[in-house]
Amino acid sequence: MNETRRSGIDRRQQNSTQNNEQRKNTEQRNSLRDTDETIQRFKNIPMFKGLTTDQLKKLLHISSIKKFKEQEHIYRIGEESNGMFILLKGKISIMFNNGLELLSITPTGTVGEMGLFTGEKRSASVLTVTECIALFLYKEELFALFNNDSNLANKVLLNVINDLSKKMRKDNTQLEELLYRVRALDSL
Repeated sequence: MNETRRSGIDRRQQNSTQNNEQRKNTEQRNSLRDTDETIQRFKNIPMFKGLTTDQLKKLLHISSIKKFKEQEHIYRIGEESNGMFILLKGKISIMFNNGLELLSITPTGTVGEMGLFTGEKRSASVLTVTECIALFLYKEELFALFNNDSNLANKVLLNVINDLSKKMRKDNTQLEELLYRVRALDSL
């Protein structure tokens, strides 16, 4: 007996195998956006400050969860900036080309936002210190969402600017301390 399908396609004849990684990613995306508990947890992330539940659901819908092992490279200097992530669990190290650590990032910290919004290549390497879980946002999907919801775009961009400003203030303080020490050594 020939069944009529909603789409008009008899899917029994198609190869419907989906690799485990694709299925796993899809399931993670669904579980991310479907629970109120998850939504409330993500409202506490600085980048999502002030977003409505609907706006947050839109962002989570285009996001994916990725897991990393200890001592795994996430980004390397010079790579294309096609996305950013928010660290949910673990600790990562932002490193210069010579292997010196610039800073470390702990949960709710963002990584890759500068290159994502400027279009510049990665300016540092990112290495996991511990096992990590991160929420990834990809440039094309994020910008498409921004084009469809300017209110969401304004809130997220202001939050990113605030976060980058905090990082810059911290860097300025460290630079000031370093210059003070160098000048003290020069005067000896």
